[in-house]
Amino acid sequence: MLVRIAVADPLPVFRHGIVEILRDAGFTSETPDDLFAWVRDEQTTIVILTLRTDADWRTLEGLRRTAAGLVLVALLEQMSVGDSVRALRAGAACVMARDTSPAAFREGFRALVRGESLIPVEVLRALAAPEAEGAASGEPSPTERDWLRSLAGGVTVGRLAAEAGYSERMMFRLLRDLYTRMGARGRTDALITAQHRGWL
Repeated sequence: MLVRIAVADPLPVFRHGIVEILRDAGFTSETPDDLFAWVRDEQTTIVILTLRTDADWRTLEGLRRTAAGLVLVALLEQMSVGDSVRALRAGAACVMARDTSPAAFREGFRALVRGESLIPVEVLRALAAPEAEGAASGEPSPTERDWLRSLAGGVTVGRLAAEAGYSERMMFRLLRDLYTRMGARGRTDALITAQHRGWL
């Protein structure tokens, strides 16, 4: 199967290292400047994206909405269960530590090309349960925390909806459900509650 592969990381040396690791494993990859234009281009594509900043997380979610057949690999600065779950829910098919060894990277990438994903057991357990646990306690999911942070920063619901891939009406409904789950009377009350509980 012919697969197009893109590597996106802010450090040129790191990008080059991933390209070399992939070359050693028999894969050719590219480092496009405009990922969104690149994924709209052709056939099956894999994007390897480092997640370090909020903008990187938004890129991950945006790429997921851009091309249906796109396979996303998330490289995390700090490999944690929470960030792994967040990346998988945001559209990543595979999550690896940014400082993983070349051999482990090759193994994970080969599995991905075969249509499989190597996910740690503790991450699978968290994927199976946390939404219910969070909902019971009123605690927002990682995505919902991002929404609250954006609202606290002055982002409009319309813009938030566009970034999340929902209609504005659906976004209002999702936010209303979130506020209710948090025990808040509205947006301001929810943001105050989130600030007090350290969710922002």
